Amino acid sequence: MNLSIIKRKRWRKGNVTTLWAFGLPIFMFIFMFLSTIMLVWLHHAKAMVAADAASLAATKKLDGLVNQEIDNRMTTIIANNSRLPENQRISDPYYAVIGTKHKKKNLVKYVINYNQDAIKKEVRKYATANGTEDSGKIIFFQDGRIRVEAKVKFNPPIFKDSLKGKYIKGTGDGPTRDYMKWLTRPNQKVLEY
Repeated sequence: MNLSIIKRKRWRKGNVTTLWAFGLPIFMFIFMFLSTIMLVWLHHAKAMVAADAASLAATKKLDGLVNQEIDNRMTTIIANNSRLPENQRISDPYYAVIGTKHKKKNLVKYVINYNQDAIKKEVRKYATANGTEDSGKIIFFQDGRIRVEAKVKFNPPIFKDSLKGKYIKGTGDGPTRDYMKWLTRPNQKVLEY
């Protein structure tokens, strides 16, 4: 009787050890899979933070550029006004610069096209300062906002061969401005930075 109890205990002990030995790789795989999901989430959050910062910087830069261009055009009109005869003078320089939808749209297009490099440089500076790659997209204008798409290189702990060279993207939208609504959806402009 004592011998059968000892055999049963050894049999149980052997099963638990075998189960643990075979279960350990499965637990490790599950742990690695969960850590990969967590890394994806962290990289996505990092990309979104960088894109938000870059979109705010792009909006601030474009605010200054648009206001400067409006001021320059109004100053030119006022300076030229004094040289014109009384009946040809422009009474409202503001209307002459951005009085119609067409003038507004052309002004914003001009500012974006003429200052592309400065805007790209500003976005790249903020995106890389927040830990993303130095390339991405700037979309003018998504729902009256500047949208920036930033990306982070992904290095997973498992599936390295199948996920090699993959990036995790994040988007960020800056605040809305009135002049951003002057360009309609078909006139969206996409810049690669």
